[in-house]
Amino acid sequence: MNTYSLEPELHAFEELLGCKLCLHIYSDSFFCGGKILIDRRRSSHRKTHPERCGREQRSYCIRHCKADLERRMAASPEKDIFAVHCRRGCFELVTPVYRNGRRVLTVFAGLLDPREKSHVRSIAKLLPVFAAGLEAKAHEKALINRNNTESCQEKVMEFIENHYFEDISTADAAKAVSLSVSRLCHILKENSLGTFSQLLTAERIYHAKQFLAYSDSELRLNEIAALCGFGKYEHFSRTFKRETGVSPAVWRKKHRLPV
Repeated sequence: MNTYSLEPELHAFEELLGCKLCLHIYSDSFFCGGKILIDRRRSSHRKTHPERCGREQRSYCIRHCKADLERRMAASPEKDIFAVHCRRGCFELVTPVYRNGRRVLTVFAGLLDPREKSHVRSIAKLLPVFAAGLEAKAHEKALINRNNTESCQEKVMEFIENHYFEDISTADAAKAVSLSVSRLCHILKENSLGTFSQLLTAERIYHAKQFLAYSDSELRLNEIAALCGFGKYEHFSRTFKRETGVSPAVWRKKHRLPV
């Protein structure tokens, strides 16, 4: 997915209706796969309209164009179009978009000439439809990305479960799920799963505990280390103690199950 992948739709609307769009986002739908779907500069009126809004006092803009508008929208949640005028003569049409009763997006179309009534009426009719469609498309992209991410997580965990006893690396896992190493690491971090190394170690420790717990097992500690992918016993013992607080021998003595 390319960065700013919804920009073509925004540019097409602007060119067709002769206006500039500014977006205030209150949802993570426009942030997909670690990338934002629109140009970040669109969130600022001062950057969208530097020749007018950029010259106004910020405190006035916040009080008039933000606070007052917020109160008007809160008082009339059923309305889908609002008009905003300011002391510099700026005129905008504004559309709020709601999902499950919560406002997730506000789209501003400006700066318009209120004397061009036919032009203003056209934008007033089209802006709510466009804004709702834009949010729906962003939400759909976010759902697809979330499903792909969850599928990727499941595949990574399945790969670890099937190969924990082998000498595997992050690159091996990335290849197995058809991702780059950097993308795989980002997904794991983004979802608070830890690093691939941490996930692999946890899986190996889990299986080591199973081997250690059975009293009828004749396996020696160095054999368990090899079976769980640790290689040398020293590495196994050091890692096991770091993760559990005790050595494998002590853990086995404490947790060995009766026959």
